[in-house]
Amino acid sequence: MSFLEENPGVTLDSEDQERDDPQCFSEDPARDALELGPSLTSVSSAHSSPRVKAKVPEKFSIHDGDHKVLVLDSGTLRAVPYKTYVLPETFFVLASHVGSPYEKKGSPIFLAVSKGELCLCCEKDKGQLQPSLLLKKKTLSDLDAQKEPECQSFTFYRAKVGSKNTLESAAHPGWFVCTSCNAWEPVGMTKIRGRKKHTEFSFHPVWKAEMSPSEVSECTTAPSEAFLSLSP
Repeated sequence: MSFLEENPGVTLDSEDQERDDPQCFSEDPARDALELGPSLTSVSSAHSSPRVKAKVPEKFSIHDGDHKVLVLDSGTLRAVPYKTYVLPETFFVLASHVGSPYEKKGSPIFLAVSKGELCLCCEKDKGQLQPSLLLKKKTLSDLDAQKEPECQSFTFYRAKVGSKNTLESAAHPGWFVCTSCNAWEPVGMTKIRGRKKHTEFSFHPVWKAEMSPSEVSECTTAPSEAFLSLSP
């Protein structure tokens, strides 16, 4: 998934690619315990989906079930093996006003990266057979002020699966954010959940994260921390 302002992005997934991918390993339950810390806003664990209850973004790093973490590499979100020297990308998560929480779907949320200046978006352009995952230059406060039709493609349903989370597109039901079994592949979308793509993620709270000046004016933030752009 690469950064674009309004142009189509590179999609990771297709039916043929999924058949060619090697089998993914099962998720490691021991790492799940890292997710179970307190967060900046309350999240309900009594339902099938975590519910973000405040208008201040929560901050997380996101890990897949194969010991990979999501990083922002030259405008592209990639899943890389987690090492102590790797600085994960910080995701800013805000409750979306599009729709309402559903028992099966989860809680609608917006997600932003790059200090809150780039938002995740799932779109399908004319001529495309499937939607792509893009990064668009918008802030969470921009999306929060828009009406439903304009921000539906930026909305994802976050649902709990055990101690992990799935992210389903609100604009394209049945399509989920996914990572490949291979390291350094871009993050994409898939409609085939199973062994060949990771669609379940651990959200690890981040306590210090830098936000853009426009977002700081909207929210109270923690002290800044430098971001790294990694390359293989």
